[in-house]
Amino acid sequence: MRNTDVCIIGAGPAGVFASLFLAKYGIECTLIDKAQFPRDKICGDGISGWVLTILNELDNSLLNKLSKQPFVLHSHGIRIVSPDYHQLDLPFFDSGDWDPSIPPGFTARRIDFDNFMINVVKSKKEITLMEETEISRYERFDKGIRLFTKQNEKIESKIVIFAGGATSKFMKDPGMIFKTDNFTMTGVKTYYKGITGFHIDNYVELHFLKNFLPGYFWIFPLQNGLANVGVGLDRYRIKKRKLNLKNVMFKAIKEVPYLKERFKNAEQVAKVEAYPLPLWDKRRSISGDNYILAGDVANLIDPVTGEGMGHAAISGMFAAGQVKRSLEKQDFSAAFMKNYDDDVYSKIGRELSISRKIPRFIKYPWLFNAVVNRTLNSEILKKKLTLAMTDLEVRKELNKPFLYLNILFGR
Repeated sequence: MRNTDVCIIGAGPAGVFASLFLAKYGIECTLIDKAQFPRDKICGDGISGWVLTILNELDNSLLNKLSKQPFVLHSHGIRIVSPDYHQLDLPFFDSGDWDPSIPPGFTARRIDFDNFMINVVKSKKEITLMEETEISRYERFDKGIRLFTKQNEKIESKIVIFAGGATSKFMKDPGMIFKTDNFTMTGVKTYYKGITGFHIDNYVELHFLKNFLPGYFWIFPLQNGLANVGVGLDRYRIKKRKLNLKNVMFKAIKEVPYLKERFKNAEQVAKVEAYPLPLWDKRRSISGDNYILAGDVANLIDPVTGEGMGHAAISGMFAAGQVKRSLEKQDFSAAFMKNYDDDVYSKIGRELSISRKIPRFIKYPWLFNAVVNRTLNSEILKKKLTLAMTDLEVRKELNKPFLYLNILFGR
């Protein structure tokens, strides 16, 4: 029997950031993962500004160290390609909150980034890391939550942070989050070497194909000439259109003229893998008596961009803050845990709410083409869309029909 004040299930970004912030506060915890590190995880491999912001908040020396790792590629913007093949390049907004030599975004394979973070975890005396340990079930008892491993070990904890990712059984119980096909995206991805035509500043790319909206085809450049390539769309439309995403991806590479040219000497160097993305649909409870949901388990993935890692980092930070408060007050009730919900939603709730509405406008090829083409000829609109990636007041306008009408009519 193990006893701990805080147990974290899942050593992805949400769990790792929670454990590291707890260590910063001088609070001991147990961090559990069913895998042994280094381990890979299916992902788009983008490390957004949110991740860098939270890492800077945790320890700016870690951010500096990460930026110098050989597996990290510095990325300075996003390239959006419309259904009629026009490309719109938007630089990431530089917040200026850290060393100017550090860019506003990175790309890195998850196996490398996660292993970097796990090595930081291993350096902290406050964190007990248990690898190759899977939690099969839980039960409540008078002092908290009792966890049972598949190895028949018991762990008792006052607070449990469930951070086991998109496929975690704990999303449904105790989380009571049940996903519909409309708000569950399926992504498929692979790796290529030798793709040409990248932006000189390593912009990540989202290609909106005419018959695939509001889904998209992505290319994320990585170090050593590697690139993460994939497609993603919600399950409702996949079923309705009877799509095979693997076929959609390869068909685009072979038949879309400009992609065909860029891939003509490229080599696929990994198998195609699929993964689910539980997209945010509404505000709901993400905590309860003696527990917190963090990261993908809390249903925090952006419905437009697929941003998950940054929101996981944010929720991990706030989960640690709530644990600190609960231990100080010795209050682990659902009512007190609601402070965590408020923290998370006050930070990214509006952003998620706005993103939920945007797909209704980007699903029309003619509208998408018109907006991109008009924006290409307007520095004001380019600036507005650049700011929309980080400024919520600007981004709010993206869910208003009148914005698109104003763009179309040149107002």
